[in-house]
Amino acid sequence: MKSKTDLWYYPFYPKSWLASTNVLDLECKGAYFEILNAIYLNDNVEIYEKHIPNILGINKGKRYNRIMKNIIPFLEVSSNTNNINNIEPLKYTQSKILKVRQAIDKSLEQKSLAGKQSAKIRASNRAKQGQQTYQHNSNGNPTNTNSNNTNRIDRFSTLEEKKEIERKRFNSNMLGNGV
Repeated sequence: MKSKTDLWYYPFYPKSWLASTNVLDLECKGAYFEILNAIYLNDNVEIYEKHIPNILGINKGKRYNRIMKNIIPFLEVSSNTNNINNIEPLKYTQSKILKVRQAIDKSLEQKSLAGKQSAKIRASNRAKQGQQTYQHNSNGNPTNTNSNNTNRIDRFSTLEEKKEIERKRFNSNMLGNGV
């Protein structure tokens, strides 16, 4: 799908954050922010409850229970009934993060499609430019009339002239005459 390096930011609105989390203490705000980041970076935009202690770096206990009791109202339980027994481990998501990720995924998909279309157009243009037209000059030898003549080095010399000069220099060096 996409790598986590593609997801290098999400919009953060301090006024909204302060208004919605003013009931939380500093520790709960930090824990909630860590969980939001983990949800955002997860491909499914959700996290398992069993991973939250590792994300927060704390053990399950009174402290964990107090933090979770305070931040659960800010999270949504996401349900997935793929399991055979319909017993699915508890997963959490957050609605705003879900909307942001959907918008980013849509944007990345559009950019990808635009890039693929652009590559096709560039490839077809290169193929058209590679087709060179030949005309016969007065002595019967075909000459390239394309402006992208690959035998020209610059407007004063051609590849054959350069090869001839290098051949003469090599031969003179072999004979020890130095040109």
